[in-house]
Amino acid sequence: MIIRNNIGERIGFFRRLHNYTQKELGKLLGFSDKTCDVRVAQYESGDRVPKEEMLKKIAAIFGISPYALNIPNIRTWASRMHIFFAMEDKYGAEIKKIDDEYYLRIEKTYPEHPTITGVRNAVLQEWVDMYSALQKGEISREEYDRWRYNYPLQGEYGYITFGRDEEEEVATYPEKYFSLLNLQKDVQNLADENQEIDEETITDLEARYKDAERIISQELAELRRAIERAKQSR
Repeated sequence: MIIRNNIGERIGFFRRLHNYTQKELGKLLGFSDKTCDVRVAQYESGDRVPKEEMLKKIAAIFGISPYALNIPNIRTWASRMHIFFAMEDKYGAEIKKIDDEYYLRIEKTYPEHPTITGVRNAVLQEWVDMYSALQKGEISREEYDRWRYNYPLQGEYGYITFGRDEEEEVATYPEKYFSLLNLQKDVQNLADENQEIDEETITDLEARYKDAERIISQELAELRRAIERAKQSR
């Protein structure tokens, strides 16, 4: 069977992951008994491409983000390379070979645009944290996949939770920024005392700084999304 688009391939992947037959999925989507398996087969083969609302409906059945279905073509090395080239053009991605392994730097740092760098760091750090938690056995593969396939509608550890309720989020601001101000105060006090700082204190300050960096990056990401929504509403 020739699959003509990546949406169809992903629908088939998640259908099998959830142990649905094509007929069962078609019924859940509201198709008649006569057409339910045929319609899903057409989606998966690429003979039909689901419209946006249908894509959302399919994603809801699987409990995932529509983004997890609508991905670029990555089935061939030629298509993957052109994705990398596009990232190089737009974001300054770089390829390097270290100890016979190939590494891709996803995006260059922009010292003159700290907001861009901050959002990038927050997004990628969440991936690092989730992947590390999986490797250490702190979360299950199921939890990791749930985070991946719902991204960015769901943020498991509160770093980049784009689906937050506005009132709940605003209510957290005083606690967040008092924490940041307390960190600044503690660092200033240590600097004023001009004494040797023990390793435990340094570790504590580094951890608190990392948390503050995530908080600020998270809010910048939310602000950027709000601005983009405002642009689209014009």
